[in-house]
Amino acid sequence: YNEMLFMIDTCQANTLYKHFYSPNIIATGSSEIDQSSYSHHADNDVGVAVIDRWTYYNLDFLETQVTSPTSKLTLADLFGSYDESKIHSNPGYRWDLFPGGEEKGRERLVMDFFGNVQGVEVEGVGGNETEWKEDMKRLEGIINRARVRGNMTQEEKNQPPVEKEVVAQRSDVGKGKVEGAAKIEGAEAWGQRILGAGALLGCALIWGGASWLESR
Repeated sequence: YNEMLFMIDTCQANTLYKHFYSPNIIATGSSEIDQSSYSHHADNDVGVAVIDRWTYYNLDFLETQVTSPTSKLTLADLFGSYDESKIHSNPGYRWDLFPGGEEKGRERLVMDFFGNVQGVEVEGVGGNETEWKEDMKRLEGIINRARVRGNMTQEEKNQPPVEKEVVAQRSDVGKGKVEGAAKIEGAEAWGQRILGAGALLGCALIWGGASWLESR
C-alpha cells in the first residue's frame, strides 16, 4: 500500500490501532477502552441490528456530503462531523504514523481514500476474429437445438432417441449369446454328473463282487 485510512467500528475499537507500527497510516475507531459500540437501528422482521451508529453516520456523510469524485472535502470535515451524542461513544484518531502528523493528515481529501479510478486494458482488439466467430456458431447451434426441443410436443420428448434403440438391440443380441452359452454349459454339467454317477456305481459293484468271492 501507499497510504492507508484504517477505520474500525466495534466495542473498544480504539485499542486495536494503538498497536500499529507501520508507516503511512491514519487510523480512527468508534469507541474508547471500556466503551461499547451501539447499533443504530434494527430490522424487526429479521430481529437483528442493521448497522452500528458510527458506521451509519460515516456512511451518511459520504452519501450526502461527498457528492462527486472531485469533492474537496477533507478528513478534517469527515471527523468533524462525528457527534458523540448521536454515536453514544467517543471516536478516536491516530495521526503519528502518517508523514506530517495530524496537520497533514487532516488536509488529505476524503476522495483520496474513498475514490478510485481504474484503467481498463482491452486485449485482442483488431486481432484474430476466427476464434470468436466459431464460438458464436457453437452458441447459435446450442440455441437452435434448444428452440427445436422447446417446440416439440410432450409425446415427442418422451420418445427415446434412435441411438438408444440401437444400443438396446445390441444388448439384446449379447443377451442371447449369454443365454445360449449358459444352456451349453448346463448340458455339459449334466453329462459330467451322469459319468460320475456311473463310475461310482461300477466301483460299488466291483467292491461287492470282491466281498462275495472272499466269503466263499
